[in-house]
Amino acid sequence: MTTTSTSTDKAALRSPLGILTATTATHGTGGDGDIALPRLPGFVESAFSPLAYEVAARCLTEYPGDGSRTAVALASLMGDTTTADLASRRVVSGKVHNPLLFMQATANSVLGHMSREFGITGQMFSLSTLDDPVTELLAMADLLLEDPELDRVLVIGIELGGSERLAAAYRELVGDGGRSVPDLPESAALAAAVLLGRPGADTPVTVTAAETSPHADGARHPGGVQGLFDLVAAHRRLPAEGGRLPVAPAFVLTADPHPPTNALP
Repeated sequence: MTTTSTSTDKAALRSPLGILTATTATHGTGGDGDIALPRLPGFVESAFSPLAYEVAARCLTEYPGDGSRTAVALASLMGDTTTADLASRRVVSGKVHNPLLFMQATANSVLGHMSREFGITGQMFSLSTLDDPVTELLAMADLLLEDPELDRVLVIGIELGGSERLAAAYRELVGDGGRSVPDLPESAALAAAVLLGRPGADTPVTVTAAETSPHADGARHPGGVQGLFDLVAAHRRLPAEGGRLPVAPAFVLTADPHPPTNALP
């Protein structure tokens, strides 16, 4: 299922969330932390699905669980624009349409691959939002965990660099709102994943809604995943340090200090 949101007013979390594990991955950004693009059978040309699968696999391998009690939500403003653009260019140039490109241009395709690899039969959603994906994904996880048949929700945010065509689409979406367009190389991709449940002994870091928003404009540009990277960074610090840390756009992470555990890269 795919849903789209443009609202900037989101209700606070009804119940706290617990973080089981979290990770990020980048490719082609020019930063020190970039990884080589993982190979993913059936997905070619684009970094979208391989990087989304990479962060999901890290979380689900670190904390394996009952796939029938696991849900997944993936947020990306425009999805796999690399593949969509490639398919369009082939058609315009008169080349034979490649059905593989049509398949993988749909964000739900990589979710189907995850469900098969990890035996996930819970609900799966693709979200598109102009807001910070943190807000959308945490709200979705909170809602899904009201279902007594679910124990965990894996949330994923992914963002691609792009061409002038993609930048033009961003400018059209934001209008005169003054928000910036992404400044990423065309081959770049950013992905983050957080495995969530309700607070308990196995979720030492708790997410709650902040009384006031510490970062009113959480996303630096529409649908940007920097807020998720901030959340993952805070999660890595808190188990050892304890205390409270605000994360964009309006959430607080809390943990009691304890000896550090092995963290995902």
